[in-house]
Amino acid sequence: MEKVLDLLKIDAVRDYIARIGGDYGVDVLKIMAEADEPVTDEYIAGFLGVKVTVVRTVLNRFHFWGIVDYHKERDPDTGWYTYTWFIRLGRLREALLEEMEEKEKEIIEKLEELENYMFFECPKGHERVTFEVAMELNFTCPVCGEPLKAVDTEKEKEELREKLREIAKIKALVRSM
Repeated sequence: MEKVLDLLKIDAVRDYIARIGGDYGVDVLKIMAEADEPVTDEYIAGFLGVKVTVVRTVLNRFHFWGIVDYHKERDPDTGWYTYTWFIRLGRLREALLEEMEEKEKEIIEKLEELENYMFFECPKGHERVTFEVAMELNFTCPVCGEPLKAVDTEKEKEELREKLREIAKIKALVRSM
């Protein structure tokens, strides 16, 4: 599961995993990937030093998203079930691509907005509005009465373009796995 470990080195991937898996999400996936074979929730909990219920919560969140699955075996002596969990790399790949495409879409929309409109803002940070709205406000902040100043959005646009380049790199890496 070297591929999963490579993915977990990327900040955006770790953020996504933490968002769906919670505080221990990244650690749980890392342990599963390093084991390179199905593992029990007890194994992961012992490795992390947390209660097994914490690990089960994370695994169930991941299972909901389809990025992990399990095999269930019944112990004939005790009647208890043992669950061994494994990563579904294909679904993890799909989920990451979906997430990156959604982020990409949001950034493109923001970039288009910045390219198509002129913005004005209050020097005290109260309002940021388009030229049309600024005209309606007589170029005056409705909160404090200060004159609204034109905003140079070039730096902000370049930051968004850089984020798009980063997303493209992540998508290419994920697709190559």
